[in-house]
Amino acid sequence: MKNTVKISVLSVLGATLLSCSMLNVDPISEIPAGEMWQNQRDVNAGIAEIYSSFRTALRTNWFCWGEMRSDNFVLYQELPSEYGKLILNQMTTDLPSTNWTSLYKVISNTNFAIQNIPDANITDQTLKNDYLAQAYAMRALCYFYAVRVWGDVPVYLSPVDNLANAEVKGRTPKEEVLRDVIIPDLELAESLIDPSNIERKRISRNAIYAILADAQMWLGEWEAADATIDRFMSANGSPDAAIRNSSVVFQSDLADLKNSFVNGLNNKSSDNNPQVDEYGGPNEFIFVIHHNINEAGLSNFSMIWSILGCGMGQGSTVVLSPKLQQVYEKAAARAPIDKRMATYLCPSKSSAETYQVHKYMADGTSVKYQDYINCQVAYPVYRYTDVLLMQAEVKARLDKWQDALNLVQFVLQRAGVASTLPNVSDFATRDELIDYILDQKQIEQVGEGKRWFDLVRNHRVVDVMGPINGLSSENEELFPIHQSVINLCQGAYQQNPGY
Repeated sequence: MKNTVKISVLSVLGATLLSCSMLNVDPISEIPAGEMWQNQRDVNAGIAEIYSSFRTALRTNWFCWGEMRSDNFVLYQELPSEYGKLILNQMTTDLPSTNWTSLYKVISNTNFAIQNIPDANITDQTLKNDYLAQAYAMRALCYFYAVRVWGDVPVYLSPVDNLANAEVKGRTPKEEVLRDVIIPDLELAESLIDPSNIERKRISRNAIYAILADAQMWLGEWEAADATIDRFMSANGSPDAAIRNSSVVFQSDLADLKNSFVNGLNNKSSDNNPQVDEYGGPNEFIFVIHHNINEAGLSNFSMIWSILGCGMGQGSTVVLSPKLQQVYEKAAARAPIDKRMATYLCPSKSSAETYQVHKYMADGTSVKYQDYINCQVAYPVYRYTDVLLMQAEVKARLDKWQDALNLVQFVLQRAGVASTLPNVSDFATRDELIDYILDQKQIEQVGEGKRWFDLVRNHRVVDVMGPINGLSSENEELFPIHQSVINLCQGAYQQNPGY
């Protein structure tokens, strides 16, 4: 089914940009507003449009926002590109990744859903509540991306459906957006969500737990984050004791996890049944960005293979940074051998001196260039190991150092290097322990859109990136705001410092 109902799809005056205040947009609904959101079919189409627009917003930004400014990658070839500018810290206000247009389109879609679903003719209250939970959680997730990328952002909690009635709004402080918008939306979604909804390409209760704990960590609410992760663990089981019939589990065997990345995320058709999950049986994935060109159109194919690499003998946009490559090589050269290098990486084109992230492909295979446009690999937004390592950091913040290391040990055991786990006495300070956890997360989750956000949240950006690309100011933790958006706001707010 090709879900293209434009409930709140917004056209732009003179361009394909959405302004900070959404003042340059008009509704162009294919169905008149008064005739939409009437029944279950309408609402289901509206929810599908939320995920479709989110897929568009994150198609390249999943890499740009979460990976490319970090110490994970360098360009394979020194060709002019947005990725190269991000890697080299040559940020300009005309880069596509600095434009929040597509993200605010998703937010607008969620606002229409939140406003209209309560009055829709849906007799199944559990289903109606679940639809609302999807909208609230997706609005929270979009604002969560926004504050992590730009800091203070404008907040809209009601639809903009008439140009004349639109209001210019300034930027709300990041902490206020987290505290007063994101976390309340997620808490409300948790209370509304149908626990039987296990579809990973849509928000589930497990996804709400993961996003909420992450947001609480950004606010420094460590005890709250710990409690949220405990609820996740209660629902799914601990890493060594999964709960029967849980769809989300810690995969203790690295080969099984690799198979989930290769086959569990690839070429899945949509089923539109929240009680049936096309992403397989019990595995690590909690929430994924679903790509299916038959459903979403050619413009929504995944970029994973073309950016990270298509396998042995073929090139890629980026390769592993020399710094991270040395980390993997060192771990693979000592006994016991860390199995993650052979599992997650492969030599890059025509050279064994550089490596591609090979996490999403079967070992020894490659994908033909012409198959790029058929790439339907889903992007993992959260998986069980995410939550596990998040809690390890939370425990460290709460000065429960041994508990933190016990959680890391599960990841090391899967990699075959449990014996390398340090002792509590090996760390002189809390920051040393947190650095260790972040290093383990980098090795484990390379190519999953996480590293830059971890550096920013922990204020490690200058220390880590300064020696690599000259990044020298904490102001550069934020992306600049696209100049076209600044121009359209007519002075409602200023550019981020340093740009």
